[in-house]
Amino acid sequence: MLLHCCCAPCTIMPLESLISDGWQVHVYYFNPNIHPYGEYIRRLDVLEPYLLALESELVTLEPYQKGLVTGVRRGPYEEGIWEEKVGVMGGPYPLIEGAEDYLQNESAKRERCRACYELRFNSLAEYAVEIDCDYIDSTLSISPYQFTQEIQEALQEAAKEQDRKVLQSDWSEDYQQSVQRSRALGMYRQNYCGCRYSLQEAELERQARRVKK
Repeated sequence: MLLHCCCAPCTIMPLESLISDGWQVHVYYFNPNIHPYGEYIRRLDVLEPYLLALESELVTLEPYQKGLVTGVRRGPYEEGIWEEKVGVMGGPYPLIEGAEDYLQNESAKRERCRACYELRFNSLAEYAVEIDCDYIDSTLSISPYQFTQEIQEALQEAAKEQDRKVLQSDWSEDYQQSVQRSRALGMYRQNYCGCRYSLQEAELERQARRVKK
């Protein structure tokens, strides 16, 4: 299994669920959407130690064996390609409850996020071929701030293009547990999805909630 991961907190439950089912998991960190670069590195610097600690823990337990988690396979930080494929679609599109432009913004944001999923999952499927993984998946759908249907469709299309398979791409029921686990582990939890538009959108949405209160 080649598992696309966006950050450590969102990785915990999907990864441990896969491992408990006996999968050998290669973690793929390809997120050229994350802005700024320091944020990209910060998330990676939290993910890698978690994976090392998990591997160390697993080798002491039966029936697990060393090699179930194979570390982070890092894709290139291709910010220029993200701007070309996704950034040109514009923003910010804040989803503010009761706003006149809510539905318009939701449609525009959904389309932009879909393009971002496609960019990352196409790379995921191509790399799965390179390292001979039959299955691909992503942790993205664990977040309630993502578009699960678009994630599932983009995964299926990328997998089909490269003759791969998708195991299971809806981890949304595990979100609250992932929040609790990541907090207990003292993990850094970001407050926006990753791209420069989502950084603005998240702040605008927080401001709107503060005004409403």
